[in-house]
Amino acid sequence: MPTWPVRSWRMQPWNPSPLMRVSDRVEGFVRILAVLVLLIAVPTGAAAGTAAYSSASERIRAENATKVVVTGTIIGTPVRVSAPVADRNATVRDQFEAQVSWTHDGKSGTATVGVPDAAERGQPAPVWLDPDGKPTTPPEQSSAAAVHGIGVGIAVLLEIWCGALAVVLFTIWALNHRRHIRLDREWRQFSHPTGQGSL
Repeated sequence: MPTWPVRSWRMQPWNPSPLMRVSDRVEGFVRILAVLVLLIAVPTGAAAGTAAYSSASERIRAENATKVVVTGTIIGTPVRVSAPVADRNATVRDQFEAQVSWTHDGKSGTATVGVPDAAERGQPAPVWLDPDGKPTTPPEQSSAAAVHGIGVGIAVLLEIWCGALAVVLFTIWALNHRRHIRLDREWRQFSHPTGQGSL
């Protein structure tokens, strides 16, 4: 019985055997093309991830540069919200919000923002403001750009791989369907040869 490398070699489209069908050659060509696509997808995904990382890093840097932190005063009772958050030590903590007032560049403001879990009315609380003086989110960590880049790279890689696999599977299905139709036609011709009279 032929070994796996021998069987694989015999299925290649350049096999000169006259017994090899055209559909077999087409299937072998599609498989080879799919392998090449899978290999090319790796540097393509890496390039997409690198570009996404650079873009996200620049965006985060630009947005963080426009944010300013001021010290406000808690004027409302802190309320626990439903969504827990994870701190830098990977500990899940309940998130609290309270009404905070502040003064910055001669302008006063009041808003409901996140506060520490042990905060109380009258205590100071940091408030991050955007260039318009409105409350905004704290600066993003630089690691967020790396996570975004990795996610984009993996997504592109999987998308290309799934596309190549879908093409191969569809080609195999279409060729097998064509082979079955041909075999059925040949079997009918063999079972009922032309010119045979009825008994």
